[in-house]
Amino acid sequence: ITTPQPYKLTNSRTIHLNTTMAFKKIAIAGATGNLGPSIVNELVNQGFEVTVLSSSGKTSGLPSAIKVVKVDYSSQDSVISALRGQEAFVSAIPKHEEQPALIDAAIAAGVQRVIPSEFGSNIVGNEKVRALPVFGGKVKTQDYLRAKQDQISYTLITNGLFLDWAINLGWVVNLKGKTEINDNGDGVHSFTLLSDIGKAVAGVLNNPEETKNRGVYVQTVALSQNQALKIAQKVKPEFKAETESVDLGELEKNAYAELSKQNGDIGSAMLNFIKISIFRDGYGNLWNDKNDNELLGVKGLSESELEDLIAKSF
Repeated sequence: ITTPQPYKLTNSRTIHLNTTMAFKKIAIAGATGNLGPSIVNELVNQGFEVTVLSSSGKTSGLPSAIKVVKVDYSSQDSVISALRGQEAFVSAIPKHEEQPALIDAAIAAGVQRVIPSEFGSNIVGNEKVRALPVFGGKVKTQDYLRAKQDQISYTLITNGLFLDWAINLGWVVNLKGKTEINDNGDGVHSFTLLSDIGKAVAGVLNNPEETKNRGVYVQTVALSQNQALKIAQKVKPEFKAETESVDLGELEKNAYAELSKQNGDIGSAMLNFIKISIFRDGYGNLWNDKNDNELLGVKGLSESELEDLIAKSF
């Protein structure tokens, strides 16, 4: 879809016919977190053979078609055994700094492709984002994969903030309280639904050669906070928006100051670094002109579908 309206999608990549066999046997770690179920559901729906690695053996809410392997992540032999026979490995774990050990296990098991737990801000293409302390584990994983690409291939998926999750938390627009407007609220940024991230993962696995050893970009919409507020008022005229301005330059300065304190609030600082990567100008958080939606089978939302999504979130 190409349109001058800034919260619809454009795409300028050249799409090539896939002549390489898709990966079919897929293992996933972190399947029960915020994102994992959306990935598992889409892979199952598209006919992949999905094996879930689980330290607890609990897979509540996941499709019955999956295979579950209980694994001891502290044992390399246990992880290697769980990954043996798999063609690709998807990580959705929250502890990103632990991924190099999983990559080594995947290599030892003969896995061909790794999709690490990236799924967020533009660490691939923006040095300012790479420098933010909150992304140290992801940067370490990216660098490790590049060093190992003669032994295993990889794909890094960049999708921005999870759109549905963010609306529910009030990060884009707060439908149940005060919206924090980052800088002037006019900046347009890329956001992606959890279900579309699942489609992107499937798209990577269906297009091994086109996605080999590179970053791919997906988005459901490109949207500003002020646009989101206008949509909220359109779909629910009685909605009275309460807003509070946030200076992201000051927020970043304060976050670094918090890190330097002996007993600083590290959690709050890290959360603010994530906000900066998503909303601050100059942090590469819009990819209207370079996304891989068409290749990966991500259609995005029309204007009316976006309105419906926000209306249902009240």
